[in-house]
Amino acid sequence: MRRVVVVGAGLAGLTCAKTLQAGGCEVVVLEKSRGVGGRLSTRRSDLTQYDHGAQYFTARDERFIAFINDRLADGSVAVWAPRLDVKLAQTITEPWYVGTPGMSSLGRAQAIGLDVRTEVRVQLMSRREGHWQLAMEDGSTLDGFDAVVVAVPNAQAMPLLAEHAPDWAKMLEQMPMEPCWTVMVSTQASLTEFDAGLPRTGAIGWWARNSSKPGRPESSGRHDWVVQATAAWTQANLDTDKAGVAQALLQAFALELGVESIEPTCPPMAHRWLYSRLKPGVAALAEPCFRTELGLGICGDGLAHSRVEQAYLSGLQLAQAILAQSN
Repeated sequence: MRRVVVVGAGLAGLTCAKTLQAGGCEVVVLEKSRGVGGRLSTRRSDLTQYDHGAQYFTARDERFIAFINDRLADGSVAVWAPRLDVKLAQTITEPWYVGTPGMSSLGRAQAIGLDVRTEVRVQLMSRREGHWQLAMEDGSTLDGFDAVVVAVPNAQAMPLLAEHAPDWAKMLEQMPMEPCWTVMVSTQASLTEFDAGLPRTGAIGWWARNSSKPGRPESSGRHDWVVQATAAWTQANLDTDKAGVAQALLQAFALELGVESIEPTCPPMAHRWLYSRLKPGVAALAEPCFRTELGLGICGDGLAHSRVEQAYLSGLQLAQAILAQSN
């Protein structure tokens, strides 16, 4: 299996691709979005930027620790030590890491040297004479692949797997991922002495002063905030327009901080993640899946606990399984 196509350029897909390439495979990565990294994402404006997906990550596995140490050395990762309220600070037992100058830096670092093709949406996968062919939404095709790796959120993977691995598709159907509304806003007022806190309002699942993270743009007295809703609130407001979501979450944020109102320096932005993390209580897989006879594999943090570390390990383990079969 020397020629492999990876569908999805999140951390799992990129890690799988990079490991396969290092093992001697010719690899192509296809990504439907404009950039790489998946939920390791950064939204930029003329004056500032916001990490509107994953907020930080931790490292526990020795393999991921070694990877993060390399990223610390090349400057694409740094330790974030936010000022936390006592209730939240008591729960912190390990360093918090962030990409620098934004969370998207981690995905971009992994993509270096890879053949990554963005804004390409795979519509259909077919297998002919022992090789894979992929049909794109724009009518183009790619073929001649010995193996396919599907590294996209579970709901997006299901239709791609339905014909060739229906049992996998059914398994992923039982592993739903939760949605999350995120609001990004900047203020002149400091609002609070803390950089992140433990939400109490019910609508908010997380809030942080994004400008407190290392390597972010100089704020010149401006404070940049990311406010993420709970899955329950998001589900109840899934089809609410972005302006309505921003207004409601900023009101909840003001209540959370005990201030009268939030006065933005520019119009707030909202982003809806349909697939943010594996639903709590859903049984996770111990490792990614690979079928040698088909040359087909799946990986991603949607198979396990939705942590950045799990995305990395999932891609790494799948690549190692493919290389083992190739040898």
